[in-house]
Amino acid sequence: MVHREMLKKIIYGFIVILVLLPIAFAAMFYNLARQSETLINAGLQNGLLQACPDRPSCVNSLSAINEHAIAAFSVPTGMADPVSALAVIIMDMPGTEILEHNDDYLHVTFSSAIFSFIDDLEIVKDAEQLQVRSVSRVGFSDMGVNRARVEELQKFWQQAHLQNQN
Repeated sequence: MVHREMLKKIIYGFIVILVLLPIAFAAMFYNLARQSETLINAGLQNGLLQACPDRPSCVNSLSAINEHAIAAFSVPTGMADPVSALAVIIMDMPGTEILEHNDDYLHVTFSSAIFSFIDDLEIVKDAEQLQVRSVSRVGFSDMGVNRARVEELQKFWQQAHLQNQN
């Protein structure tokens, strides 16, 4: 009889843990998502993109660190307003909002579908290229999301120029 009561308590405790654990994780992710609403570590410094923070959730075309390095966008000869042309492509991507846009600089946020985590993508015109930086506002790792986003954007950019040449 004592064993049966002890077994019941263990089973009830296990059920409580199974119910509370997902709720705790959801609350944690919700809290992180709310923290990502605050803009930090973005914007130009002396006309240049900021360096990536010391975490893998950032890529930057000006970085010499392999973990963060990514290619800049090449600008076709004679293109009048490459920042605006790239902004048009970016706005077709899901979860985007333009925070700042001028002839030489573009700052866009991407909001994830689940929990609404916010990433910042910045573009700055630099001679014959568009330098790029994409970073998650919160968390240590982004599972490669920022790198994948910039690589996808580079493909769209190249496709748009091939179509314009034809």
